[in-house]
Amino acid sequence: MNKGEFTPLQIDLIKELANIGGGNAATSLSQLINKPTSMTVPTIEILNYNEVYKEIMAEETIVDAVLMKMLGDAEGLFLFVNSEESSQHLVEMMVDENIELTEQIYISAIKELVNIIVSSFLNAVSKMVDVSLISSVPVHVKDMFGAILSSVYIETGQYDENIMIIKNEFLYLGEKIESSLYFVPKPGVLKSLFQIIGV
Repeated sequence: MNKGEFTPLQIDLIKELANIGGGNAATSLSQLINKPTSMTVPTIEILNYNEVYKEIMAEETIVDAVLMKMLGDAEGLFLFVNSEESSQHLVEMMVDENIELTEQIYISAIKELVNIIVSSFLNAVSKMVDVSLISSVPVHVKDMFGAILSSVYIETGQYDENIMIIKNEFLYLGEKIESSLYFVPKPGVLKSLFQIIGV
């Protein structure tokens, strides 16, 4: 997967699917926390594994991350990455202010948030492409960004060397919270989906 291999129309389609998924996720999230929330996807980038560290985030940066696998008719990995500060804001958005924020509640809240985002994105893709896509149980990890990303490749040993980065922006009570959703597909997955759609 290389960005140059895809047409502007295909990149726009990915962005549109991500925005549809983000809109559905925001609706589900708003219903869950009973407060208005919006989510947009301002940018999508496709970078080589090594370019990610140069252009997005240094390897030694400590991040809060959640990993989910995509299974079914197509396979890949989602990695939701936040700074510790952004994660704290997202968790505070999820949890009622009257509830004591223990570590267990913190982890449960951020995992549920990512579950909503990934499931909404996969549902949007499934409806457009008419394929069956499901997600695994979310796994939370806090470590250096490089250690987390490299462990994804070491564990699987079969994913594309390039990564799709979906930038998310949450708007909650007038505050903008930024995060990133990294998608590492198995080789050929995106091309197959585009062929099915016909773009």
